[in-house]
Amino acid sequence: MYQNNFNKIISRQNTYSAKWCHNNANLIPLSVADMDISAPDFIINKLTEFNHLGIYGYTDLSHDWNSVAANWFKTQYQWTVNPENIVFCPRIIQAVSLYIQNFTQVGDKVTTLSPAYHPISNAVSVNQRELLECTLIYRDKQYQIDFDDLENKFKQSVCFILLSPHNPTGTVWQRDDLLKIAALAEKYRVFIISDDVHADFIFNDSVYYPISSLSSYVEQHSFICTSPAKTFNLAGLEIANIVIGNTQYREKFKHCLIAAGIHNPGYFSVPAFLQAYTFQGQQWVLELKNYLADNRRWVKEQCERYFPDWVITQSYGTYMLWINYQQMQLSEKKLKQWFISLAEVEMSWGSGFGAAGDGFFRINIATPRSTLENVFTRLIRTLPHASLE
Repeated sequence: MYQNNFNKIISRQNTYSAKWCHNNANLIPLSVADMDISAPDFIINKLTEFNHLGIYGYTDLSHDWNSVAANWFKTQYQWTVNPENIVFCPRIIQAVSLYIQNFTQVGDKVTTLSPAYHPISNAVSVNQRELLECTLIYRDKQYQIDFDDLENKFKQSVCFILLSPHNPTGTVWQRDDLLKIAALAEKYRVFIISDDVHADFIFNDSVYYPISSLSSYVEQHSFICTSPAKTFNLAGLEIANIVIGNTQYREKFKHCLIAAGIHNPGYFSVPAFLQAYTFQGQQWVLELKNYLADNRRWVKEQCERYFPDWVITQSYGTYMLWINYQQMQLSEKKLKQWFISLAEVEMSWGSGFGAAGDGFFRINIATPRSTLENVFTRLIRTLPHASLE
């Protein structure tokens, strides 16, 4: 039995939730990548103390912010980081955009692996840089990097954006894969931005390696983007840390933040962060991962039993599952009609992750088990009508 109440149902209606506030209040979304599991009590209690003051004034980072972050990296990932290399930025996507705007030129080419989290890809295009997509190889329920294609893209690129673990496929990159990426980056003098926001959700015996920890070149030519947002369900508080080993790049990035008007953290950001990155936080994450691992197993069992045409990608990262439904021979339009109109459930649709996502959908399993049971009950009940126009 779990000590923490991960099974508690919490209504998020009328909270302006990007995930839950829709025209149809009966719709159950397993789409947006935040959890329907509350942050731990020790964070909530600390924020309650701050809330009681009733003054929500300008806030500075704590004096120990960087050392707290560095300690988390060391204990959780066995990654030694100089605290001076850590720069606060509210959101990872802001750091990505600021790098593109200030460290590259209009028309420069930036490479990503596809399918990919859309806001990352969009940050390239909206800033008038050319996006080069290296399509991952899908084989035997798994994804692999096409290194021949990646090298061809690196020859043309100034920057490579890595998602590690990968979103949406959940792939945890092997050490050898990261070393190959690092070698190509050094060969072609490519800068690496690595979005590692899901680093705390690694399952089975897989191991997460920050790519900068494997290469001195990458350590000096990278932004490694981290955050407690996914880990503790704090996305709305906007807390991220960017690890920048190169002093010149780091100081320039700090100036970019100031120039963009980004300086003080939100009022609740500091107490939440300091409570999260503690030993108590480590223990809570371990128990949460056990709960999510059970959810992963349960969903896989339901798919095998009731939806044998669905192929779940074999992956061990993130709290999402990436599912191939191509054997059903349904268009995404018909899939949406089934899910949204008939079953009243919503997933993240594959087309949102680029052309390589066609025939897939992403399901967020970081929710109470009873919610998952409700979703699958609805899907099973409406399955006979799934292919109807």
